[in-house]
Amino acid sequence: MRAGARARRVRHRCERLVRELALPATTDLADVCDAVAARLGRPVRIVPMRLGGTASGLTVRTADGYWIFCELRTTPWHQTHIVLHELGRLLLDHGTADRHGRGTPGPHAAAHGEAEVLGALLMERVVPSAVDRGPAPTGQAAELAAALAPALRHRRAGQRGTGRAGGATGGKDGAAGGAGTADSDGGSSV
Repeated sequence: MRAGARARRVRHRCERLVRELALPATTDLADVCDAVAARLGRPVRIVPMRLGGTASGLTVRTADGYWIFCELRTTPWHQTHIVLHELGRLLLDHGTADRHGRGTPGPHAAAHGEAEVLGALLMERVVPSAVDRGPAPTGQAAELAAALAPALRHRRAGQRGTGRAGGATGGKDGAAGGAGTADSDGGSSV
């Protein structure tokens, strides 16, 4: 299939997904999370935390829902973009990580592009609001953050060792040490 035809197919699929969410013309991030949670049948929670430059966002699936971790030290607009990208990955069924950082990634370049298109379409409807920058995660969110920390440290070490954004395995979407895959520009397929 030619690139133009594939791009049109992806855009039409993403537009259909946005329509199926039945969002108002303008909405906020919480309402989008609620709509995605209703579609997936599981809660979606946002957890801002310091990701140490290894990723801007990533999603973890647990028995009781989806946890979207986004970089704490960025602008509210960028946090919204990150979360919408991660929601796009969920809607497109691109895989998530489990609580130990093991992921089920799909074809990286195509999956990333699709999630970017869907995230951009969602962003057209969202009035960015600040992600809660409240206290550090507690309870299950803190447990998940602690479980992810070794994988993020491993990935960061790989980046320093190779001088490439992709870490030890190379490439932008390369996984390091079972951490799933993370993009330095705002998404992950973990």
